[in-house]
Amino acid sequence: MKMKELEAATGVGRETIRYYIREGLLPEPVRPKRNVAVYGREHVKRLNLIRKLQQERHLPLTIIRTIVTSEMGDSAGSFEALIGLEASMGPLLSDGRNLAPKKIASVAKDTGLTISDIRKFAEIGLIHIEQRGGGEWLNQRNVRIMEIIAQTRADGYTPDIGYTIESYAIYPQIIELLSRKAVVGFYSRLGDKLDQPAAAKLAVNGIRTLSEMVPLMLIDRIVRDVEKISASGVLPTDDDDI
Repeated sequence: MKMKELEAATGVGRETIRYYIREGLLPEPVRPKRNVAVYGREHVKRLNLIRKLQQERHLPLTIIRTIVTSEMGDSAGSFEALIGLEASMGPLLSDGRNLAPKKIASVAKDTGLTISDIRKFAEIGLIHIEQRGGGEWLNQRNVRIMEIIAQTRADGYTPDIGYTIESYAIYPQIIELLSRKAVVGFYSRLGDKLDQPAAAKLAVNGIRTLSEMVPLMLIDRIVRDVEKISASGVLPTDDDDI
């Protein structure tokens, strides 16, 4: 089909379509002749998926790009059936505690952290603040992170000795990379092989495996790095290999 027909079939304007192509969200059209572009069903399917993710999930294009294409460059349309998987995962992740969100003012009061500090932790990506009814809220996972931060300060990891909010910025960067690799790998491998209930169960089992394995790996690495520093008597910089 021609551009005009693609616009009619999807309700998406040509400038937006061209932008999606430039940004890698849509494949290039076939060009049998100069100044002639031919689009196919893949373009219609991909545009419909992008619009669905924007309108129903309110996702930014950076996240949509990850969803609609795998890192190998293959179409992700095969796992479109798993869009909304988080809804199926939610009940499986519940551990029986009260999972109701809390306002950040309440979290500040309970932990002794300031509202300003909580917002700054959100700015570096350590937590995510949700906007609800004009208020600022944290889900229970993020509440627990703030409780842990408050405990570390009570243990002595305070800003006056260098443990500022910015010193935690490396952790969300590492987690973002780990999460992206895990999520893209999951969808790329399994998106067209499992239905939502089976995929949700497998995803939650994977999360539990990572939550147990990664801390153990980190502890083991830290202990080994401390041992190496003790043996060498040299303190490396952040850019040096220990």
